[in-house]
Amino acid sequence: MRILPLAVLILALIPAVFLHAPPPPQSEQQIVRRVDLMPSLAASGRAAGDSGELGAFELAGAWKLTSPHRKFGNFSALVHDRAGMLIALGDRGGIMRFSPPDRPGRWFARIGLLVAGDPRKRSLAYDAEAAVADPASGRLLVGYEDRPALFDYPADGAIPRRISVPVLREWPGNQGPEAMTTLADGRTIILGEVYSRWFDRRIHPGLIFPGKPRDQENPARFEIAMPAGFRPTELAQMPDGRVLVLGRSLLAHGFSSTISVFDPGELRAGKMLMPRLIAKIARHGLRENFEGMTSVRDADGSIAVWLISDSNKMVLAQRTLLLKLRLKPGS
Repeated sequence: MRILPLAVLILALIPAVFLHAPPPPQSEQQIVRRVDLMPSLAASGRAAGDSGELGAFELAGAWKLTSPHRKFGNFSALVHDRAGMLIALGDRGGIMRFSPPDRPGRWFARIGLLVAGDPRKRSLAYDAEAAVADPASGRLLVGYEDRPALFDYPADGAIPRRISVPVLREWPGNQGPEAMTTLADGRTIILGEVYSRWFDRRIHPGLIFPGKPRDQENPARFEIAMPAGFRPTELAQMPDGRVLVLGRSLLAHGFSSTISVFDPGELRAGKMLMPRLIAKIARHGLRENFEGMTSVRDADGSIAVWLISDSNKMVLAQRTLLLKLRLKPGS
């Protein structure tokens, strides 16, 4: 979900002509630049200093990504394929496939559209907030704001199949399916950004599908308690089976994020889920509007968690940051 505090909103309204030079030639539009932030973080003492704040994780990498491509940025979902490539989805119809920046070899990044052509002109959903990748088939299951449905995209980028989810009509359009993942046991779970109870600002609704969601299916329901002041923005199951919940808060000093964890065995219909807080990102230099998260096992056997931020097209105020966190042994 896009969050626009007053000061940031003013920056957003500045005409783009004053913020950018003329667009580069088309041959340069595909370029995605990465800036390694670890040297500057180390020089300022933040790379080491944030290790305590990150709790169960250590900071393994941090990059700032930029591109002149008009569909770059605003990334609200992050998944990975079976080859280990990362896939980020934006809230204006864009998709970026890229290699992990710390992977040996040439950096690869390509930006495009989930469906060819302008999705707005084709009356298709475009404000992606949550996604699940099927490693075997390459398909993407995507949830959008303002749509009481999920969209199943084939690997070839053809028109998706619409899966109507009637219960989503109960959630406000701009606080809909914000986080989604498919568990190893086949269940698909979705979290809403909306509050479940008007008198409790920590509780959010969740849905449990016994498998891949089916059209018109009525899923089981549960609730999840987030850290005070934080809303859920993403879910990801770690290779060890535990499920991570990414939380986001916006205060006067900027964004803060939390990562909590729960055992999927605790997930049942009617259950109040109480994830355990294991990390927080709130210090200057690292904090951003993180909305995408995925987890993989690295070649050395360690568990890595990747985070990507939604820049909201705030050219001067927000960044597209990519973080790699490594789970500490025994955590």
